[in-house]
Amino acid sequence: TLTPEDDTAKGAHSVVVVSYDFWKRKLSGDPDIVGRTVRLNQYPYTIIGVAAPGFSGDTVGDQQDFWVPMAMQAQTMPGRAWLEDINASWLRSMGRLKPGASLETAQANLNLLFKQWLQGPVGRALDPGDQKFLQGSKIPVVPGGRGFSSLRGEFLVPLMLLMLVVGLVLLIACVNVANLLLARATARQREVAVRLAIGASRVRLIGQFLTESLLLAFAGGALGLLVARWGTETLLKLSIGEQASEGIRATPDLHVLLFTAGICLLTGVVFGLAPALRSARVSVSPALKENALTQARGGRLPLGKLLVASQVSICLLVLFASGLLVRSLGNLKNLDLGYSKDQILMVRADPVAAGYKPAQLIAFEQEMIARLSALPGVLGVTGSENGLFSGTESADGVNIEGYVAARDQDKLCYWDQVGTNYFRALGVPIILGRDFGPQDTPAAQKVAIINEAMAKFYFGTANPVGRKMWFDDVKRKDQPVEIIGVARDVRDHTLRGPVKRRFYVPVGQSADSLFAINFEIRTSGKPAELTEAARKMFVAFAPGVPLTRIMTVEELVDRSISKDILIARLSSFFGGLALLLACIGLYGVMAYTVSGRTREIGVRMALGAQRTQVLGMVLREAVKLVLIGIAVGIPLALLVSRVFASMLFGLSPADPLSMLVVVVVLATVATIAGLVPARRATKVDPMVALRYE
Repeated sequence: TLTPEDDTAKGAHSVVVVSYDFWKRKLSGDPDIVGRTVRLNQYPYTIIGVAAPGFSGDTVGDQQDFWVPMAMQAQTMPGRAWLEDINASWLRSMGRLKPGASLETAQANLNLLFKQWLQGPVGRALDPGDQKFLQGSKIPVVPGGRGFSSLRGEFLVPLMLLMLVVGLVLLIACVNVANLLLARATARQREVAVRLAIGASRVRLIGQFLTESLLLAFAGGALGLLVARWGTETLLKLSIGEQASEGIRATPDLHVLLFTAGICLLTGVVFGLAPALRSARVSVSPALKENALTQARGGRLPLGKLLVASQVSICLLVLFASGLLVRSLGNLKNLDLGYSKDQILMVRADPVAAGYKPAQLIAFEQEMIARLSALPGVLGVTGSENGLFSGTESADGVNIEGYVAARDQDKLCYWDQVGTNYFRALGVPIILGRDFGPQDTPAAQKVAIINEAMAKFYFGTANPVGRKMWFDDVKRKDQPVEIIGVARDVRDHTLRGPVKRRFYVPVGQSADSLFAINFEIRTSGKPAELTEAARKMFVAFAPGVPLTRIMTVEELVDRSISKDILIARLSSFFGGLALLLACIGLYGVMAYTVSGRTREIGVRMALGAQRTQVLGMVLREAVKLVLIGIAVGIPLALLVSRVFASMLFGLSPADPLSMLVVVVVLATVATIAGLVPARRATKVDPMVALRYE
């Protein structure tokens, strides 16, 4: 294992521990692997160990193949001396408590050390704004048994919503089973009467029917567990991607088995109790008569029909939720980003890792822009540090000429370093002023272009071109930056929320802090078709420069809303399943009702009732159940939709159009489901029906 001595001096020990999976997959499980040399970023490392099976790092969803001493950071990530850069936020800390120590004690001690550090020489060298922020901050200490994970917080609300939808679908399925058991109990009245007549107690009969219900529930649970592993793996791949999901174990454990058993027990008892009680209430003498016929009492809805109405209500709730989520996803996908996302290919290159110095980065960028521009079908090429829906975000406090900030938050603006003719290459209009040009060199006046949101916030309706701004930090506070233009608002990192205040500076004036370059290539056709040509261009010109990502902006945007896509797809699937189950339940009840009213329908037709009248009579009963379910379901759906209002985009939780569509679809499909048994009723032969008894 890595030891403290491996971190005592930078570069003292170039050693590495490899993961068990990498050892098996890439190194063929070589038993003599310890002592061999591997190269990471062209730097040699000696393998000193293999991690235990199943361990792939301390971050959920981020599978690691190697672990190196932190002292080797500069060699592992060339060009980035992050151990020396106090502004680099890249480390996560995990420790083990001493025996008997509590989290509260550890947190108190760490925060005491943190305050002492702030008062020391390093803390005093920070910018005043950073000092103020850190003085009001505390280091949280939390249990580390589940590792570091942003996925847990990111997917908590969507998966809880999915759990709710699945629970509602389960409820609809259980109501269907309860209806089937009720029908079965009615058909078994003679059997029950015989059992009672020969001495069986009603309690024992209830126990028998509950046992049958529980066996049915546990059989369904067992079948569910058979597909659980496949379903969980599929869900993980849809959620976080195939590569990230490889590091997450999703095998059902004891907790899952106990939860499944509990659900089976609960559903078996709750939804088997009513049929069991009905069966035990059979009157022995009438039931033993050979021609006994159970008729539903006029003017009252039997339990089975009430259950069907409840199914319709729950189905409406699920369909309304899935409809809102699908329409919200459509709004996100159709949102105007300020540029054509379906025309841009993003190529992220890392020349710093290949040994390029700050002075060489500008020449590298300009040369690659010229070469990529010569490719067929390319309309424009530019570069930036943060990119479109890729890379990181940069933000700083700024002071604006003529504006006095009431609070520190009013100074905060996001920014990016971009290439020459950045906005023209992307097709983004410049509303005032000009785009960046070759005249914006390191020796020229520092310049910036701001977006509409920033212009409106700081200048109102006044023209900001020619005004000055300053970075709110010690190193650059004396360097005025002149605003030379106002660009149209664009969305470059997130689709939700208002457009952030943002300004852009030319990369040619600040390349010393540039660590990677995102090349934006706007094409006349499909950008994905240019992927291979762009890759070959980089390999031919700069074979040592790593390409860390080649994706279209459309793919990157879809990745940024992967949660919305996942939930919309799954909720649509479960919404369709709920609709199918509700229709099956309606069909089953109406079919059973028609079969029980065969004699009545035959009498009606013998007395002159037309087939259309019989059809209308049965269909009205089905429609009545649907309307009752819809009337109850609408207020429930409007109430529940507020729970996931934060997940919606461009829609109200009480969106009337979504509700109207759901009601029409549900009413139409449910009516069709009731039409089949209604048509069967019209085909009853009066003579056969009258001879039935």
